Amino acid sequence: MKQKITWLQILQGWSMLLVVIGHITLTGTFENPDTPISAAIETIIYSFHMPLFMFISGFLFYLTKISRDKAYPEVVTDKLKRLGAPYLFFTIFTFIVKFIFAPFIKRPVELSLSQFVDCFLYPGSNPLSEMWFVATLFIIMLLYPLLKYMITSALKTGLLLLGCIALNLFFPTDIDMLCLSSVAYMLLFFSLGILFCQHNLQRFLATPWTLAILTALFAAFTLTPGCPELLLNLSGIFFSVSLALNLAPVAPRLFSSFRDYTFQIFLLGIFPQIAVRIFYARLPHNEFSYWALYLASIVLGIYIPVLIAKVIQKSRSALVRRCFGL
Repeated sequence: MKQKITWLQILQGWSMLLVVIGHITLTGTFENPDTPISAAIETIIYSFHMPLFMFISGFLFYLTKISRDKAYPEVVTDKLKRLGAPYLFFTIFTFIVKFIFAPFIKRPVELSLSQFVDCFLYPGSNPLSEMWFVATLFIIMLLYPLLKYMITSALKTGLLLLGCIALNLFFPTDIDMLCLSSVAYMLLFFSLGILFCQHNLQRFLATPWTLAILTALFAAFTLTPGCPELLLNLSGIFFSVSLALNLAPVAPRLFSSFRDYTFQIFLLGIFPQIAVRIFYARLPHNEFSYWALYLASIVLGIYIPVLIAKVIQKSRSALVRRCFGL
């Protein structure tokens, strides 16, 4: 159990590092051809990093909820506290920040009731755009009774996987209400995380030979023009899991300075990164300033949220801690 948790913690740190790097976009243009190296990094990261997050969430969901046979009302209540409270708090907070700093913001907002309501009906419209993932995750977790039932036999599990693959490949991609398109797409990876935990499937990815093969597959798919997105998603997930499993015995403390605060980094990291982006826009552009601020964006995007989280942890108010996902 200790080794399993260690590799999972490393995987959480790795996935959060990918998110932070993916959110840098110093020039304000995603995959900017004027910065080909960082554009290539963004392309690789975005080919699998959110499915990886969903896989980890499914793994943890089985470990903490399904395997312990938690009651459905308890699961819903827990997730409302864990996901709903930060969603509400950071929606309001980001509205205020973007309203105050409107001249410097790429996506300014209006303080209106209709736009506030839309943040919940259409989570992709949230001023903190990352909240689409929180909403998607919450809705998938509401399927707890169905997911728990569908993994009780091989036949049901097979039907679950076939249904998830069909949703991933064929569900309309433009249904923004309640993130239904994202739910349909991500359900496969969440379910795979559940199945990996249930059957201890990660043990098959723990050898150096497996890592070498999965690394080669991921590289091959990444370099193949027009490679199906699902292959990129899955190869990136399995490569990352194998990487974490192989690193756990030799570097068990890897990412230990921030891997316990991944949710807080996800919620807060974008704000210092936006500040770095604004600062970069006002500097003379050259290779040195670009890469210096690129690295600064990573460090600040990780460790300012960690610092804030450690301060919030000391608060005596459970509500304050809950607003930050603690």
